[in-house]
Amino acid sequence: MQTNLDLPHASVSGLLADLASVPRGAGVSATPTGFSPLDMVLDGGLLTQELVLLGGRPGVGKTLTALQWARAAAASDRTVAFVCYEHDEMSLLGRLLIQEVATIHPEIDSTSMSAIRFAVRDLVLGLTTLSQLVEAHPAVAEAVDSIDGAAGHLSLFRASTQWSDTAWLAELVVHHLRPGGLLVVDYLQKVPVHGVATTREQVMRSTETLKDLAVSADISVLALAAADERGVAARRLRLEHLRGSDSLAHECDIALVLNEKVDATADRHLRYDLLKMEEAKNKVLLSVEKNRRGQHDVHLEFVKDFVNYRVVPNGVFSADGLYEGPQENEN
Repeated sequence: MQTNLDLPHASVSGLLADLASVPRGAGVSATPTGFSPLDMVLDGGLLTQELVLLGGRPGVGKTLTALQWARAAAASDRTVAFVCYEHDEMSLLGRLLIQEVATIHPEIDSTSMSAIRFAVRDLVLGLTTLSQLVEAHPAVAEAVDSIDGAAGHLSLFRASTQWSDTAWLAELVVHHLRPGGLLVVDYLQKVPVHGVATTREQVMRSTETLKDLAVSADISVLALAAADERGVAARRLRLEHLRGSDSLAHECDIALVLNEKVDATADRHLRYDLLKMEEAKNKVLLSVEKNRRGQHDVHLEFVKDFVNYRVVPNGVFSADGLYEGPQENEN
């Protein structure tokens, strides 16, 4: 029987010799998300050769959160490709601009910020020019300069469910990312896989390919993941509620899940405190459900600023118990 003796392999002594002379990852450190204390929990942020999932129901803030992480990665001198199957490049740029204004100038009152959002919307729709926008709103000029400083590192891509398959993603990585870079896929269940009959198979193939791409290209891959029917109806979304969860849970290195804090918190913490319930309505809960290299079952809360397409990045560890299902004793 013929055997292939040229399979990829390495001796232990050879690996030890490599470690003695060349730092693993060529000295590339973790890519920060810019979210605290998330970066501390993740030992500095996102590591190369890892597939990170960010799951959540529609409207919970997955895309805007991923955009903030992409912006932070670009600011740390990483090359970043943000691939979106739902929004075009100009829409994403508009959200980045509004995020940047709100971050640089938190003191701007709601009326002025509303006027800026409408002006940026007109820019995205082609109803005004960038020069007209910055002349009317000087705060936007600062945001443009700030984003432009990272422009060479951050690229936005409008993907198609017809032709933006895993081979297209691999080609994009070759041409636009350096080792240590970040690929964001928004979102995983929309990556087309030809010749498959079920969503489960599509998710399995896409997840396996993205993980292989992270390893072979020495990059970080952040893939957004949608909820299945059970997840959409569930009070608290878990990893098991993501579409194709069995494949996702097996392949990913880190699984993060976003929930509305008011929904995910156990009733005993909010039922008798109306003020606390109102505060919870203005927060999202980010749970680290899987982490191959450290802490998991960690829950962080962040204040929503969805009107400005962002989450306030300075969060805290959640001190409240979480909803575990209708069987839990809430008394």
